[in-house]
Amino acid sequence: MEKSEKKKHESLQIIIFYAVLTLILTWPAFWHFFSSVPSFGSDTMQVIGTVGERVNVLEDLGIFKGTIELAGRSEFNIITLYAYFELIFGKIIGYNLLFFASFILSGFGAYLLAYYFTKSKSASLLAGIIFAFSPFHLHNSLSTNVGTMHQEWLPFFALYLFKFFDDLKFKNFALAGLFLLLIGFSEHQLLAFTVIFVLFFLVYKLIFQPKIFLKGKFWLYAVISLLVLSVLFFFMFRSLFNIASSGDNYLDPGFKAAVKYSNDTLSIFIPPSFHSFWPNAFSGVRQTFERRTDSTFSVYVGFFVLLLSTFAFFKNRISQKWFWLAVALGFYILSLGPYLHFKGQIEPPIKMPYLLAYNYLPFFNNIRTVGRLFVYSMLAFSVLAAWGSTYVISKIRNKKEGIKEESPTGDIAKSKRIDLFGLGRRQKIVFFIISIIIILEFLAIPLKTNLLLHSSFYEKLGQDKENYSVLEVPGSTDYDFASRDLVWKSIHRKNTINGYDFARVIKDHYTFQRGTPIIRTILYDLPDGSNGNDRDIMKDSYYKISSEILNYYNIRYIILDKEGLKGNPAKGDLNMLYSARAYIQNVIKCADEYKDEYLYACKIDQSDIPEHMFLAMDYSNKHWVGKSKSKNGLQRWAENGAGVKIVNMAQIPQDGKFNFKIKLYKPLGLKVLVNGQEVYKKYITQLDTKISIEAKVKDIRPGENEVIFDIRAADGSEIRSEEKSDVATIYDVEVE
Repeated sequence: MEKSEKKKHESLQIIIFYAVLTLILTWPAFWHFFSSVPSFGSDTMQVIGTVGERVNVLEDLGIFKGTIELAGRSEFNIITLYAYFELIFGKIIGYNLLFFASFILSGFGAYLLAYYFTKSKSASLLAGIIFAFSPFHLHNSLSTNVGTMHQEWLPFFALYLFKFFDDLKFKNFALAGLFLLLIGFSEHQLLAFTVIFVLFFLVYKLIFQPKIFLKGKFWLYAVISLLVLSVLFFFMFRSLFNIASSGDNYLDPGFKAAVKYSNDTLSIFIPPSFHSFWPNAFSGVRQTFERRTDSTFSVYVGFFVLLLSTFAFFKNRISQKWFWLAVALGFYILSLGPYLHFKGQIEPPIKMPYLLAYNYLPFFNNIRTVGRLFVYSMLAFSVLAAWGSTYVISKIRNKKEGIKEESPTGDIAKSKRIDLFGLGRRQKIVFFIISIIIILEFLAIPLKTNLLLHSSFYEKLGQDKENYSVLEVPGSTDYDFASRDLVWKSIHRKNTINGYDFARVIKDHYTFQRGTPIIRTILYDLPDGSNGNDRDIMKDSYYKISSEILNYYNIRYIILDKEGLKGNPAKGDLNMLYSARAYIQNVIKCADEYKDEYLYACKIDQSDIPEHMFLAMDYSNKHWVGKSKSKNGLQRWAENGAGVKIVNMAQIPQDGKFNFKIKLYKPLGLKVLVNGQEVYKKYITQLDTKISIEAKVKDIRPGENEVIFDIRAADGSEIRSEEKSDVATIYDVEVE
């Protein structure tokens, strides 16, 4: 009992050590603990916004039903843990608690793992410092790559995996399974990396401890873990499995992304630009890289850490050291991606081992940020550096290094422990010097923080219980604002018409926004400085019925964000706020206006009852095969099946005329179909001439009506071509 209490007290001291170090090395995050969150920028806002959306679910349905709902959506993961913390502690404090926990637990976990091998407390403390406060972890935490930020479960899993193979005890089996589950809970990508780590581990054990695979108890545990974890992970990730196995797998970012987001060979040696003292070190080399982002250089290990890792092999080269060296180098090589990058160059392309994982391991083609595989390299270097530190300190003590000895059979024998924690003055000085050097190599204070400042207008919207939509600019064109907007959306809780695909682009996700007049102008043209030309091939811009269109789609407010529209003067961007506001005030009927230091908002006048018809482009239609510009505006090339939409905003069917101009370069047959019904048919022989066509359409039903151009050759065969000379050129389309 006394031994157990002593162990708990010692663990508490170590946790306090890493907590104090966290407060220092993430300064001034603790100083702003109640007022702001540590952040490099936009990605943090995406996480906080997603957390806020889940908080709303938990508040609306209650904790139990809300949790069931989120689990049903396959959204019971680390983000949901943040939601629980926000409910209990508030948005900022809840986030900061988990932010600090990732550093403290990373340090403590790496300490325990290193101590398992070295039996040196001071060396293990150094391992925790390296793993917890490496530029890699710091960058992923400040950028809130939330899965990789919560790397803390990796050393715990590795520790109990080793312990399980020592004695095949159920306790170690259960703990290894628990921490593997927590890794999956943190991020599916981190779990995929762990699968590769386990493969490394099994190969290592097959070589150095083969007899364990002959034991029935081992296979019993293996089958149980495979069945239980398969069920749990399928439940957690079933929506991802469904998407990944579907024909429309938007999770697959493409091979180019795997190449782009891989590490460069030299990144491991180049300090990041966010370093406290030498942000410009190796700037000349850095400029040659294709990607010069902070993430590229966050994999800096530190020259002193590499030196300590080398010292690990000066004495007692046991197999465990070779295993961790294989992990360090293996994951470093894998993080280089499918092709070798050297100083930003991939020509000529040299194939790398990750190409095998990409092609043959299930779901690895869906991994975009291949460079994050380096997380296991960082863990391995931490363990190796602990061994190296033990060697250095043991030389100072003039005593032998305490290690675990292996028997010839591969079984682990009990080892002697030596206590290097709190020894004489010389050893303390050495430990202090090593710690300071490592910290100086990694130092990145002061960290940037974000106050999450926003307009009180969003709270005002949140208090309005009426159901309607808002349209926020530049929410469809600006990454930074679209990220912040997720937070504001979780506050006002209204449907937002604007949207932005971040890491993954979903095919045809925003065809409505891009194809609908007025909405397209506001979302896509105004931020770029175009004063509203959403005509495309249409004859009318529909300015006269703009409020009708907005009311038809239940859009109550148009919000212009001042920060998002001001642009970056350093890059020569113009401030588009004034022209955007002028357009809104001239084209849209505003029943009321609101403005403060953050935004301008126009409340749409609801007196304009939707009753007209308008045309919308269907950008999901793949039979528009090309386009060209002329003095008459944009012209599109239509093969068989190209189409647009007639939107009848009235509550009753209407009769109308569908008019357009067409130009052909070879005789073709043309039919116009509205909702599958033929309204026009003619075989046209006039070539290279503008032809005006009018089609009378009866009973155009309320809502969207599909218009298809059926274009065929003389023999009745469908026209399928991307050549302008083979298809029909269509423009000046209108509905009356």
